[in-house]
Amino acid sequence: MAHVGATLERLAAQDPNRTAVSDGRRALNRAELLELVTASEVLLAQKAAADRVLVTTGEAVEALGRLLAAARSGRAAVVVDPAHLERHGSRLRQSIGPLFEDWTDISFDSRAVPEEAPKPMAPGPSTPFYIGLTSGSTGQSKAFQRSHRSWTESFRLADEAFGLGADERVLVPGGLGHSLHLFGAIHGLHRGWRVDVVRSFQPLAVLRRMQEAMSTVLVTTPTQLRLLAIAGDREGLRLHCLRRLLISGAKWHARDRELVAAVFPQAECHEFYGTSETSFISHRGPADLYSEGVGRPFPGVELEVRGQDGKALPVGQDGEVWVRSPLLFDRYVMGDEPMTRSDAGWLTLGDRGRVDDEGRVFLAGRGGRMIVTSGLNVFAEEIETVLLEYPGIAQAAVFGVPDTLRGARIVAAVQLADPALAQADLRRHCLARLERAKVPRSFHVAEHWPLTPGGKPDLQTIGAWVLEQEEADAGVSDRSKA
Repeated sequence: MAHVGATLERLAAQDPNRTAVSDGRRALNRAELLELVTASEVLLAQKAAADRVLVTTGEAVEALGRLLAAARSGRAAVVVDPAHLERHGSRLRQSIGPLFEDWTDISFDSRAVPEEAPKPMAPGPSTPFYIGLTSGSTGQSKAFQRSHRSWTESFRLADEAFGLGADERVLVPGGLGHSLHLFGAIHGLHRGWRVDVVRSFQPLAVLRRMQEAMSTVLVTTPTQLRLLAIAGDREGLRLHCLRRLLISGAKWHARDRELVAAVFPQAECHEFYGTSETSFISHRGPADLYSEGVGRPFPGVELEVRGQDGKALPVGQDGEVWVRSPLLFDRYVMGDEPMTRSDAGWLTLGDRGRVDDEGRVFLAGRGGRMIVTSGLNVFAEEIETVLLEYPGIAQAAVFGVPDTLRGARIVAAVQLADPALAQADLRRHCLARLERAKVPRSFHVAEHWPLTPGGKPDLQTIGAWVLEQEEADAGVSDRSKA
C-alpha cells in the first residue's frame, strides 16, 4: 500500500469486470474505474495542474475518480461538498490557491486516453493527498491536510481492528464531503471492495440498496443507523448480508442496540472515536459494547491523559487527551484551531477524558464548545456569529441539549433588541447562512443576560436556564423535535 490508489492496476488486471463503485444510477467496474482515473490523471498533466485540485462531491463517482487521480499524480485533492463551496469557496481559493478546478475538457463517457500518457512520479508516504474542511472552537471553517501514509496506515489498522476481509462490499450512506464517509469509500476502492454510495439519505431506499448490493459493511453515524433500523423494523426487513457496522461521528446509545440487532442480525458493531485530524483514536468492539466509554486505544495508537502542567495523569483522573500515531494529519492549510496543539509527535484537539485501569477511554467533553449532532461536529461560535448579524438580536448563546435521535439538539438563547422579532424570522435568517443541520431547533428569549465577573456571558448559568426551558416545553408539548 505504497500510496492511495496504487492498487488500481493490479485490481483491474485480476478481475476487470467486477463492480468497483456505484451510486445507484451509474456503476463502474474495476477496468472502467481505472480508465476514469487514468483519464483524469492525463488531464491534470496536460493542463499542468497546480499541486492542489478542487474536487466537489455533487457527483460521487466522478469525485472519487478525481480524488484518486490527484492522489496518484502527487497532488492533493481539496474535497468540498457544493454547500460548503458556495459558503466558503472564496476564502478557500484565497487561502489554498493556486487551485486547479477546470475539469471541463475531459469526457467521462468515452474516457479516451492517449497512448503515450504522461507518467507522473509516484507520490511518497509523506506526500499530501487530501485536504478537507472542518470547523473548530473559533467557529471558522478550517482546511486540514492529510498525507498518503496517514490513510494507508489507517486502512491497514482498520482491517485489523474491524476484522475486515478480502471480499467486502461497503455501503456509504452520506456525502463524501464528510471525512468519515469519504474514508470508507476510498478505503474500499483501494482494497478492491465494491463501494456503494447514495445520492441522498432516505432510509428505506438505502436499505434496498444494501439488499441489492449484498453489502457486508456499513460505514455510518449513530443517527443514520438509528433511522435505518427504525425504517427496517417498520418494514419487517432483516439484512442478513451485513457483517460489520462501523459507527462514528457521535456517541452510539444503548437504546438502539436491540432494534439494530433485529434489522441487522448478523452484524458485529464496531464504534470508533476519532477526528479528521487524528483518524482513529479508540475502538469499542463487540467485547466492549456495553461499556460507557469510547473503547480502547486503536491498534497503533498511543493515548495519554495530561494535566494542566502537561504531565501524564494517573489512571482514572480527568485531563486533556493526547495521542501519538502514524495516522495524524499534517497541518491546517486554511485557518487555525487554538485547541489543536502538538508536542514532540503527540497531538491534542483539546478533548477531555480519562482512562480506567482496564485501558478503556472515557470522554468528558470534546474540545472547546463543540456540539456533536447527527454525526456532525458543530461549534457554537459559528452559529452565534450568524445570529448576531441579525439587527434584532442583542445577545446570543448556542448550546447542545440531549436528543435521542441526534445525540445533541442545537438550541439558542437570545436577547432581543427588537421585541417584535419572531422565531420564524430567526430561522429564515439562519437557513440562509448556515447548513440546515446547524440551524437551532428552538430559540429561547432571555430578558436577563447574566455576565461573569470578567464581563463575559455566564454561559453555565444561561445554559442551565436553556435546559430548564427545553424541559418545560417538553412537558407541555407533544412535539418530538424530530
